[in-house]
Amino acid sequence: MPLASLRRLGAALAVAGLAAVPPPAPSGVVLAQAAAGTLSVRFFYDAPTTIDPTYHTAIWLEDAKGKMVTTLYVSQELSDTAYKVGRACPDWVKQANWSAVPPDDVAAVTAPTPNVGAGELTFDLGSFGLAPGTYGFRFQMHVSDSYNVLHRGQFTVGGPSGVVKLETVYGPGKLDSTQQFVRDVEVRYQAPK
Repeated sequence: MPLASLRRLGAALAVAGLAAVPPPAPSGVVLAQAAAGTLSVRFFYDAPTTIDPTYHTAIWLEDAKGKMVTTLYVSQELSDTAYKVGRACPDWVKQANWSAVPPDDVAAVTAPTPNVGAGELTFDLGSFGLAPGTYGFRFQMHVSDSYNVLHRGQFTVGGPSGVVKLETVYGPGKLDSTQQFVRDVEVRYQAPK
């Protein structure tokens, strides 16, 4: 099995929240950072009331300069078509260049849209080939029209385990609602043991 396929398989299992034993590397191939740790993302999606959110969601990592490193998760409808419109998760769309991503890579990180209520996704960062260093974490959810919610913070692969401190940014438009739509977002980095 080609190295790229092995990584995609590991990424798909990580997105699904399944613990997986990484497959052995092909003879003579060294996998990049086999034990980078895990990233757990917990959140709560509010049920719709006067506004019916799309719940389109993207989770990705950026380098220290703000350039995309990898997409960890993208919801199905956003991955299939909604990214082409540009209003849903615009920060992710701007960097992802999704139409140019190989189909196997798209499939590896695309999964159903989270359900209303509590959710959790766990990512095996080693399956994404992440080297030690500081990364920007991004979690964006589209509500409606041009309104999105972005949670962002930084963590260090190879650094200590802990909760990632997050900042929340709303917009670019403004809603006439006090609902949060996505709340109780908690991100925890677990260093390899």
